[in-house]
Amino acid sequence: MTKALMVIDVQASLFLGKWAVPNNAELLSRIGDRVLQARMAGEPVIFVQNDGPEDELDAPGLPMWDLVIHPRPEEMVVRKTTQNVFESNPDLADELRARGITEIEACGVQSELCLVSSIRGAHEKGFRVSLHPDLHGTYDGGYPGADSGPSAKELHDGVQREVDALSK
Repeated sequence: MTKALMVIDVQASLFLGKWAVPNNAELLSRIGDRVLQARMAGEPVIFVQNDGPEDELDAPGLPMWDLVIHPRPEEMVVRKTTQNVFESNPDLADELRARGITEIEACGVQSELCLVSSIRGAHEKGFRVSLHPDLHGTYDGGYPGADSGPSAKELHDGVQREVDALSK
């Protein structure tokens, strides 16, 4: 069994500037440390990069689309246009299995959107899944500047409970 670390949407649009997720510097530091640990342990690291629409900050080729942790040449970068990377890339599960990957540890943002959607997708494709509570984040209300809705902590914790249940 081989575990891969999947780093989801750790892009400039969510970690830099006025739309950065709360506590972005601390979250980025923890994710960066986990990427380094995975690399040192010889675990595969897979970067997922969101391709937003032309009028969004994360549109391909714009400065805020860039990944903020730089993949090594041998590491996979998988682009997506839907919240679930496996939906955007129908052959991804087969490609990962061909590399011997049977378990995916996810990290990144936004907890209740692309992160959990991709984790659900991995689980549906038969991968064991895991998520460390210190390695994902989101916004209050689910988007920058939200005036109402669940807090970032409530969204985070709900996703963590769901993934913990999938991990059993």
